[in-house]
Amino acid sequence: MKHVAFGVLAAFITCASAAAQQNKTEFGTIKFPTSATGAAQTAFLTGVKALHNFEFDTAAEAFRQAQKADPNFALAYWGEAMSFNHPLWAEQDIASARKVLERLAPTAAERAAKAPAGKERGLIDAVDVLFGAGDKYARDDAYSAAMKRLYEQDRGDDEIATFYALSLLGSARGDKKLRNSMQAAAIAEDIFQRNPNHPGAAHFIIHAFDDPDHAILGLPAARAYAKIAPASAHALHMPSHIFVQLGMWDDVIASNVVAYKAAVDLAEKMNLPRGREDFHTLAWLQYAYLQEGKFDEAQKCVDMAKTVADRNMENPRIRDGYAAMKARQVVETGHWEKLPLSNTPVRDGGAPGYDGSAAYVFAAGVSAAQLDDPATANLALTKLTAMRTQAESGSNAYRAKPFAIMEKELGAVIAHGQKDIAAAERLIKEATAIELTLDAPSGPPEPIKPSFELYGMLLVEQGRLKDAAPQFEQSLARMPNRRAAVQGLQRATTKTSTSAQ
Repeated sequence: MKHVAFGVLAAFITCASAAAQQNKTEFGTIKFPTSATGAAQTAFLTGVKALHNFEFDTAAEAFRQAQKADPNFALAYWGEAMSFNHPLWAEQDIASARKVLERLAPTAAERAAKAPAGKERGLIDAVDVLFGAGDKYARDDAYSAAMKRLYEQDRGDDEIATFYALSLLGSARGDKKLRNSMQAAAIAEDIFQRNPNHPGAAHFIIHAFDDPDHAILGLPAARAYAKIAPASAHALHMPSHIFVQLGMWDDVIASNVVAYKAAVDLAEKMNLPRGREDFHTLAWLQYAYLQEGKFDEAQKCVDMAKTVADRNMENPRIRDGYAAMKARQVVETGHWEKLPLSNTPVRDGGAPGYDGSAAYVFAAGVSAAQLDDPATANLALTKLTAMRTQAESGSNAYRAKPFAIMEKELGAVIAHGQKDIAAAERLIKEATAIELTLDAPSGPPEPIKPSFELYGMLLVEQGRLKDAAPQFEQSLARMPNRRAAVQGLQRATTKTSTSAQ
C-alpha cells in the first residue's frame, strides 16, 4: 500500500485544490422551495447546504443575509438558530439560539404565526422544541419526534428527510444507537440515490456507518463526499471517518491534508478561533502518518500544533488539542521522554497547562515508568484517578470510562515494571472489560492506548505469545490495521509458529 501513497496523495490534492478553486462556495446541490424569493432564497439555500456540511459559521452568516433580504422570512431565523446546534459533537449553544428566535418573535406561538402553514411552520415549531425547556436529551428526543411527523407527512421532501435523519443520529445513544443509526442510514441512502450530489445525504451516511462493522457500507458515500462539497473543510475531512474504520491510511492522509488547509483558510478568512476543525483534521493526519510509520511527518503535525498552542495557552481547546497530539506521538512511537507534570490539583477533569489532557497525563506516566522515574509515574496515576473520580461524580458516567481505562492501564504498566505480574494482569484485564462497554472509536482511539493492544504487548514481554495473539486480534476487530496491533500479532504468531516446529 505504501508504494502508492504519494501518488494517491498528489492526485487527491490536485483534484481537491482545483475543485475548491473553481467552487469557492460549492457545498452541493439541494432543492428546498420556500416562501422566500430572490436574494433571501439564494442566501437561505447556501445556509442550508452549509448546515448539512457542518460549516456552522458559514451557515449563520448566510442565514443573516437572508434575514436582511427579507426580515419577515421565518426560516431565515430557524436556520441561524440551527447553526447553534451541533448534535453529533454533543454541543448546543441554547442561549444564542433562543436570542435568534426571539428576534423573529418573542413567543413560540407568535413565531409559528409568522411562518406559512405546512412545512415552514412545522420547522419553526420543531426548532422551538429543540431549544425549549427541559433536559437536552429529552429535547433532542422530542425534536426528533417532531421531525418524524414532518417526514411522514411528505417522505419525498429530501430536506425534511435529511434533517430528520440528522435528528436520529443526534439522539442515537444507549440501546437506541444502532437502531437510530441504521434508520438514519436508510433515509440518507434513499436521498443519495435520488440526488447523488446532496451534501447531507452523503455526510450522514458516513456518520451512520462510522464503526468497523458497517464502515464498508459507507465507502461509496465517502468516495463521493469531498467532490460534492469541495469548499467545505468538514466535507473534505469526513471521508476519513470511513477510511480510519477500514484502516486505509493513504486515504486518511490524503483527506486530511486538504481538509486541514481548507480549515485554516476558513479560520483566517472569517477570523474564527483556532483549534476547532483545524486541530481536529491535523490530529487525524498525524495519526495516519503514525500508522504508516512516518514518524517524521507525524512530528511535523505536532510541531504545527505547538506553534498555535504556544500563542493560545489560555484556550483549553487549543492547549489540550496540542497536548493530546504530543501524547499520541510519544505513545505510538515508543520514543519515551520526560513530559513535565505539575502538582496542580485536578479541577473539573483537567487543570491549567498540559495536565488538562488526560492523554498527556497518561503519556507522561507511561514515559516515566519506562524511564525509571516512579515519582512522575505515580503522580500521573494520581491525576488520572482524580480525573476519573470527578467525571464519575458528574451527570455523564460514560465520560469517566476512558479515564478509568487509562488509570488501570498506567497502573498495569507500573506494576509490570515492578515485576508484579499478577497485579499488572488484573489491572489490564479490568481495563479491557471497561473498553468492551465503549463504542468502537470513530477516529483515533480514545483512550489513547487500546487496552487489548497493551495487554497483548505486556504478554509478549512475558513470552506468553499464544495468550498475546487473541488480545491483538480483539484490538484489531475494534480498530482495523493499527500498526502496533498488526506488528504485535505478527510477532506473536510468527514466534509461536516457529517454536512449534
